[in-house]
Amino acid sequence: MVTALIVGAGAVGQVYGHYLQRGGASVSYFVKEQYKEECEQGFTLYRCRRSGLGEAERFQADAIFTDFAELGEQQWDQVWLTVPSTALRGDWLLQLRDVVGDATIVMLQPDLDDRDYIMNVFPPERVVCGVVNFICYQTPLPDLPDYHQDADKRGVAYLLLPMMPAEFSGSPERVPLVVEAMASGRLNVKIEKDASRAYADRSAWMIPLVASLELEHWSFHKLQLSSSLNLAVDAAKEALHIVAAKFGKRQNWTERLFSLFWVKMALPVMRFLSPMDAESFVKFHFVKTAPQTRMMLKTFIDEGHKLGQPTLHLEELLDKLPEEPVLKKAA
Repeated sequence: MVTALIVGAGAVGQVYGHYLQRGGASVSYFVKEQYKEECEQGFTLYRCRRSGLGEAERFQADAIFTDFAELGEQQWDQVWLTVPSTALRGDWLLQLRDVVGDATIVMLQPDLDDRDYIMNVFPPERVVCGVVNFICYQTPLPDLPDYHQDADKRGVAYLLLPMMPAEFSGSPERVPLVVEAMASGRLNVKIEKDASRAYADRSAWMIPLVASLELEHWSFHKLQLSSSLNLAVDAAKEALHIVAAKFGKRQNWTERLFSLFWVKMALPVMRFLSPMDAESFVKFHFVKTAPQTRMMLKTFIDEGHKLGQPTLHLEELLDKLPEEPVLKKAA
C-alpha cells in the first residue's frame, strides 16, 4: 500500500487525495492548525457533468497532521505538494525535507521557476513533476442563484478535462509508482518526457489571458471586444518564446499557430461547453489566486531578461494590473 502525504487540503489536494485513496493508498494531510478540525470531518466532492454536479463523493483522510515532528514519526512513500506557487517559498519546505525521509516528492506548481526551487531543496532524482488535468473549485460558486439545482451542494466540484491525461515526469525509478497510484484510482494518467515544459507552455498562454480577463471585470464578452485581448495574446506569445528558450526546445505547431484569431474563436466555445458558469468560476478562482498570477507574470519577465527575450507586452500587462484583483461583477 502506498502511504501518501498531501501538503495542503485545498480543492486540488482534495481531488488528488480522493483518487489516491480510491486506488488503495493510505492518504493523510499536512495543514495549518486552523484547518485541522474541518479536515477531520472529511471531504465531499462532486464531479461536474453537463447536466450539473454528480452525486456526493465522500472520503475521509487516514490522518491530519499539523506538526513537523509528527510527520517525522511516520514513513512516507509519496509527498504531494498541492499548495500554490506563492506558498511554496519559505523555510517550511526545508523542515518538510528533514522529516519525510526518502519519500518521492510530487510537485504540481505551475510557475516557471518552481521546479528549480524544489530541486534545490530535494534531490532532483526524488522529484516527480505533475500537470493538473482538472478544474476544481469550492461549490457553490458565490454567484449561483438559490434556485439552482446545485445551490445546496457544498464541498469541492471538479471537472476532468477531456482527452487531457494527468502527466507526470521524473526518474524511471520514481515516476511509474506515482502513475500507478493514480491509475489505480481510475484517473487518466500518462508518463511525459518533461511535464514541467508542458505545464509552462499552458501557463504561458493562460496567465496573460487571465490577467486580461481581470482587467475586463471577468467578462468574456467585454474581453473579446477590448484591446486587452490583443495585449494578452502578444504577452502570451512572448511567454511562449521564453519557455522555449528556457527549456532549449522549439515551439510545437500549436504554439506557433497561437494567435488573436484562434483565441477569439475559442472564448465563446469554452464558455458554451463549460458545465459551470465560466465567468463565475474564473472570477471566484482567479481572484483567490491573484498573487500567483502576478508572481507568474513577473517570473516570465525576469526569465525573459535573463534569456535576452522580449518582454515588452508582458511588462505592459503586469503594469496594468492593480495591486488587488478587480472584483466588479461581470455584466
